Amino acid sequence: MTGFRADVTRRPLRLLAACAVIFPVTMAANGQAAEAQNSATPPKMMAADADPSFEVATIKPSNSGVAIMQDLRIEGRRFVTRNSSLGDLIAFAYKVQVKQIVGAPDWLDKDRYDVTGAPSGDGTPSMTQVGIMVQRLLEERFKLTFHHETREMPAYVLTIAKNGPKLTPPASPGPLPTIGFRPAPNGLTLLDLNGTLAGFTGLLQVMVLDRPVVDQTGIAGRFDVQVTFTPDESEFKGQRMVPPTDAASAAPSLFDAVQQQLGLKLSAQKAQVDVIAIDHVERPSPN
Repeated sequence: MTGFRADVTRRPLRLLAACAVIFPVTMAANGQAAEAQNSATPPKMMAADADPSFEVATIKPSNSGVAIMQDLRIEGRRFVTRNSSLGDLIAFAYKVQVKQIVGAPDWLDKDRYDVTGAPSGDGTPSMTQVGIMVQRLLEERFKLTFHHETREMPAYVLTIAKNGPKLTPPASPGPLPTIGFRPAPNGLTLLDLNGTLAGFTGLLQVMVLDRPVVDQTGIAGRFDVQVTFTPDESEFKGQRMVPPTDAASAAPSLFDAVQQQLGLKLSAQKAQVDVIAIDHVERPSPN
């Protein structure tokens, strides 16, 4: 779920997340994200062994005139995204940061599309199933083919901090995580409830940081992760996401918050990263 090539993930947090309970990240700005998990009735999920695909999908050029990805959500059973680039769709479908896409045409981030699709079969698809559906859409409509390579590139590596991890078991276990952001009195809180650390690193690289994030903690299982930090304006394309806070009471930076609150460490270093090397892609076929 990434966007344009220049600092692709450094964008306003208007991305919408589909989770165990579907809620938009922008709801968190109204303080409703955490409550959504408990107040909504869980949807009937698609069978785990289903072969997910779009029964029908429309792809239209976006006329929003905006240079960022507007939103991506699940509305009932429909997948809806507005003003998304090919890079956005590949990053979402294959859970990569846009810098992990190489060999792409120059319109990867320039051309933008509105996409709406409804799945075949019964039930609401999981995030994994939605990803598979978008993969097939890319293959069928954009004629995307690629291969995987491993390349060394600048990344952030997540490891265990000196005093050990501080991770909380999930309060509401289930098949899917709930993710989002909500304002905090002294900053912004990133939520990844009932999620894995691999999922947390994916969230960081897609929605917060401008590099791939590699999980080297070796920690398995699910946790309720909440990190309250003061966003660096450079991380969000210069747009302040929370009201200015008094310097003395402001939450720590993301890197300090991860270490203090989770007992983990984010380090900037070069790392071996899986990349998607595009062999062929076309502008989408008309509807």
